[in-house]
Amino acid sequence: MAQIAHAPWNAKFETVLRQGLPGLGKDKRPAADVPMDAYGLDSMALIGIVSSLERAFRTSLAGQVVIPVHSLTAGQLWGILSAALQPSWDQERPVAAGHHTRDLGPWAVA
Repeated sequence: MAQIAHAPWNAKFETVLRQGLPGLGKDKRPAADVPMDAYGLDSMALIGIVSSLERAFRTSLAGQVVIPVHSLTAGQLWGILSAALQPSWDQERPVAAGHHTRDLGPWAVA
């Protein structure tokens, strides 16, 4: 018998996804590694989901979601949100006087 993998995110995140993904049925959970366009995600739906996540988690995701809509997975979006909720590495690391660090974050793509 196959085991069902547990989603790496919390219930609040999944609630926001369910509200924003029209193709996700009541009894279906989004897979962490399946592009969300399989559940009806398009650019307008993504804007709605990001706005809802920002309100629900009281954080800003501005400039963080740089993965193309057609390939963005729920797992990647959870990772972006999780990174936004963590303190910056630069804030924890002492910086020598006159030197600045640049944090590109884990989701920057060239």
